[in-house]
Amino acid sequence: MTTVDRLDEGLDNGPDSTPEVSGSLDVTALPALLRSLADAESTGVLRIDGGPEVWLHQGRTCIAVTPASPDLAKVLFDGDLGPPDAIAAALRQPPPAGGAGPSGVDRLLAERPEAEAAAKILIREVTLNTLFELLVPSRAGYQFETGVGHPLGARFADDTRTLLAAARQRVEIWRRIAARIPSTAAVFVPAPELPEAQEERLVTADEWRFLARLDGRRTVADLIDETGQSPFRVCSSLYRLLLEELITEGE
Repeated sequence: MTTVDRLDEGLDNGPDSTPEVSGSLDVTALPALLRSLADAESTGVLRIDGGPEVWLHQGRTCIAVTPASPDLAKVLFDGDLGPPDAIAAALRQPPPAGGAGPSGVDRLLAERPEAEAAAKILIREVTLNTLFELLVPSRAGYQFETGVGHPLGARFADDTRTLLAAARQRVEIWRRIAARIPSTAAVFVPAPELPEAQEERLVTADEWRFLARLDGRRTVADLIDETGQSPFRVCSSLYRLLLEELITEGE
């Protein structure tokens, strides 16, 4: 069974029930568990064996992380939320009681309100990458600790069902990507010229991050390691460039 097949198997669409405080994901699949926590407007953290965590406030997902997720302070620094030391200090502050009230991050945003939109996008990306990984069927145990909040607070909380739907959409996209990029050992190079009848093409900063590294030697795995981006983001960017015939497979 392929990874994509296992992901599809994990997209449980069965009836939801009252959330259990603890259990096993082979009995209650993660999507059904999160939907039930959302419907119950639960606040707390879902801890899964092995380290993944999904933090909720009144049923909305604040953030989901795994031990392999990028450092949250660096993510917020990339969103121009402030100096690294100030961000780290904000994340060390005790979370608001019950997930409500201003957090240390809220106080930073009060000083840099223009950074909120970018920070929200970056936090959502971390959460989606985590949910995408967690959709793989698992026998891991879980525990839900109620009433606790994340140091981020609830400012970036998003609708849990919407996030699950977006994660499922990524599974469908990943299926198409896998047909063109079957392995992270694949190597690509820029096309020698633009496709016929195309005189110019604006390259985004995100695309340039990958194009500049396509030297015929670096593999997809190398790009993931060097850029620190998720496999999904790297492969989806390369997939778009392949569709536009801006890159080709190297030898």
